[in-house]
Amino acid sequence: MLMARHTAGHKHLHRKSKKTAFDYVVYFFMIATPLFELPQAWNIYTHRSAGAVSISTWGFFALASVVWATYAIREKLLPVFVTSALYVVIELTIVVGIIRYS
Repeated sequence: MLMARHTAGHKHLHRKSKKTAFDYVVYFFMIATPLFELPQAWNIYTHRSAGAVSISTWGFFALASVVWATYAIREKLLPVFVTSALYVVIELTIVVGIIRYS
């Protein structure tokens, strides 16, 4: 009896297996949202200019994304990790471009 009561209180720890429509909306945005930073990187590299772009802002964004990716790994949150990893790659690309073309 004690064991049944104990496991019943932890249903929130079990991952759901059936995907809902909202899950697929989240998956779309987890890939699409970081891609909206690509035009900034494209602009820096095609014009070879980063004068109007702040390295402190993009550096902080990259650091924040590393923190989120680390958190996602620790908590085993794959969607958060994928999004954060995409952000890290794009934001570090921007930071490198700022350093190179400023």
